[in-house]
Amino acid sequence: MNLRSKQIVRVLAGIRPFRCLFLIGIAAILFYAFAKVTSVWVLPVCYLLMLWLYHNSRKDKEFLSLQVHGIKRLFTAEYLLLGLPFIISGIIAANYISLPVIILIAVVMPWIHPVRFHSIAMPMPLLYSGDLLYRRMFRKQVSLYAVLLFLAFMGVLHDNVNLCKVCLILWGAIQGTAYMVTPQKHELSVYNSFGMYQLILVKSGLRNIFITMFPFIVLILVLRHDTETILFCLALFSSTLLYQWNMGMSRFSFETQTVMGIYWLLFPLPLFLVSIITPVVLILYLALNIGLTLSVKKKYKHIWN
Repeated sequence: MNLRSKQIVRVLAGIRPFRCLFLIGIAAILFYAFAKVTSVWVLPVCYLLMLWLYHNSRKDKEFLSLQVHGIKRLFTAEYLLLGLPFIISGIIAANYISLPVIILIAVVMPWIHPVRFHSIAMPMPLLYSGDLLYRRMFRKQVSLYAVLLFLAFMGVLHDNVNLCKVCLILWGAIQGTAYMVTPQKHELSVYNSFGMYQLILVKSGLRNIFITMFPFIVLILVLRHDTETILFCLALFSSTLLYQWNMGMSRFSFETQTVMGIYWLLFPLPLFLVSIITPVVLILYLALNIGLTLSVKKKYKHIWN
């Protein structure tokens, strides 16, 4: 257990504190959503999917088998700890039938052999081809996207529109992380002008946001197609576009990814969340983006002179 604890600390150190906070926030939202689920099979299925993805992709099995005796017991204990939030959610929701199923999954999973998939280039013809950062982010987060889409579908089956909205908001927040990459020197020099970069950024946002959010919006409108829901979708789409535009510009204003992470937590992400609830904040968000754009343009004007 001491060895495993050191590995966990090393993994958390690699994730960095800001991403840890973001992941904790996502976990808290999912915990709240699961606590509201009354169906017997939703919790076990979600836990089985999450645990199988983790068990199938983990790369420390051979190393731990050489260092630890009874590795199956170690995995069982670890998987039971991972299933603890699901068990607590089931207790809160009075969903007692799913609890032994979750425990059984944790006990059986260490004995399941991993399935190896061949790595192939995933074509993405619908996404905007000019935005390589977004396409890179989508390739990395495609499994999370599938999970959120699955949870939204579960929300439709159980007439829970709030779960669909939460999944859509989470995906909107994740999209902005595509631009949390420190730019290389003279990256803007590949564009004929600063306006061209702006145009590509906006075109990419409009197309990619619409393509990836469209399934969630359809699922939401299947449940509720009143004026309030339509306004929510429009506000979320506008907020996500401004959020992505802001992140695409702010990466040229900061030297390190740490400072970029602090800025992301203080301004773009809170404004994104608040503007969904209060659309008037979109005006403030737009003003911030315009000011940021002028600042970046002034900073890099020597490239096109």
